[in-house]
Amino acid sequence: MPKHEPAGRQSAGEPPPMKLKVQLDAAGRWRAVEPERKLVETIEAAERPTTPDDPRPAPWRQIPPFGGG
Repeated sequence: MPKHEPAGRQSAGEPPPMKLKVQLDAAGRWRAVEPERKLVETIEAAERPTTPDDPRPAPWRQIPPFGGG
């Protein structure tokens, strides 16, 4: 079974750029300052129409006929 190891960075995705902006946090440690991300508009697909009921008789729906049927 694979071992779960947390990622080294808080945010997954692209690696950080070669130049990082850093600042001291309250505990006195250096933290990277991530640049603000530009929001991108997305388009979602419309809902699929419902499928009609199967017009075949009940015995023919589950078990296909043998032969020429």
